[in-house]
Amino acid sequence: MIPIEVTDDDGKYVLRAELPGMDPEKDIRITVEGDTLTVRAEHTESKEDKRHSEFRYGSFERSVRLPFPIPDEGPEAEYRDGILTVTVPRAAEEAPATRTVQVRRAD
Repeated sequence: MIPIEVTDDDGKYVLRAELPGMDPEKDIRITVEGDTLTVRAEHTESKEDKRHSEFRYGSFERSVRLPFPIPDEGPEAEYRDGILTVTVPRAAEEAPATRTVQVRRAD
């Protein structure tokens, strides 16, 4: 399970998830459906030398239901130092259907 923290901060919800070692453009996917935000992460890593090989992999998913519909233009996601931060403003009106939120690398 992904460790998360959700806070209500001045008219917007902020979700923070610990996802160390991930490539945000390849390993993390965020979807929105109505009032539910879902974070999925999958990571595979391998190391090999002459006498030893090691594989680490994992797949995680966590859904959070917010107390309001998530607006189309609202969610923003940023990944920095192993922490994914998703900011969701309160909707002025109801948002439709499922959609994907792009994660950008914060440098």
